[in-house]
Amino acid sequence: MTIHPKVRLDDQRFGTAKGGYVLIVQLDAKKNIHVGSLGVVPFLGGFYAYFGSALGGFKSRMNRHLKENKKPKWHIDYLLSEAKVLQVILCETERRLECLLSRTLINEFSCVSGFGCSDCRCKSHLYFANDRHHLEAGIRRAIAEVALPQESLKEARGL
Repeated sequence: MTIHPKVRLDDQRFGTAKGGYVLIVQLDAKKNIHVGSLGVVPFLGGFYAYFGSALGGFKSRMNRHLKENKKPKWHIDYLLSEAKVLQVILCETERRLECLLSRTLINEFSCVSGFGCSDCRCKSHLYFANDRHHLEAGIRRAIAEVALPQESLKEARGL
């Protein structure tokens, strides 16, 4: 499943929903990418999971992530200029989940140190795996572990 970068989220489906999200992205081959203040970062070819929050709303944040040719603002913008988004997982909540999810996966997956976590004490908010299914299974376990029962998990496929 591929999400085309020109697709935009509409009001009907996402309205004012907000919370945490996970982007599953694929980088086809090893590449050195300049990532803002981190400088040049070596990325392996494979699958990455990026944890973020959209407490101002999923619609605007996802539309920005899926937009082509944008001026880089966040670390993830630099990676997305070279990689493709395969999947978006949305967790409706009032809480910031990215640090909780990150701490849950830190011992299971490799991470890109300092990526996406300049405003917290996490080691990273970007995790790597050669196997997409292993990465997705780890993310689902992490979400189940940290999400409150009354919060819903929604997966946006083929936006």
